[in-house]
Amino acid sequence: MKKGKFLEIVRFCLGGIVGVFVGYITLIVLTEYIKLWYLLSSIIGYVLNYIANFIMQKFYTFKNKNTKAIPKQFSLYFGIAILYFATNTSLMYVFVEYCHIQYIISQIILTIILSIASYMTTKMIFTH
Repeated sequence: MKKGKFLEIVRFCLGGIVGVFVGYITLIVLTEYIKLWYLLSSIIGYVLNYIANFIMQKFYTFKNKNTKAIPKQFSLYFGIAILYFATNTSLMYVFVEYCHIQYIISQIILTIILSIASYMTTKMIFTH
């Protein structure tokens, strides 16, 4: 693997950690302390995660400084986010309700799966 590609993946992961941290803290605080339904907490956390990720991936990972492209990029990113959101929410429900996996473990599994797909689609949005 080329050094530039490796560093890009490292930046993607580091940038993603910021969004994941925001999402997980939101999920835990809203579920455990505010006593919201875990699925609603997951939805709110996911939205905040994606906003943080858009900013981090555009400017930090892919070093895309084109501010004129933000509306188009955000629209594409939002479309992908809706797809991942639907996938995350439906699989979260299945994992917790039918597979009886604890909600936080379910979210960890989903984060890993969706992060791989997200790298590929995010790269297309910010580098083309």
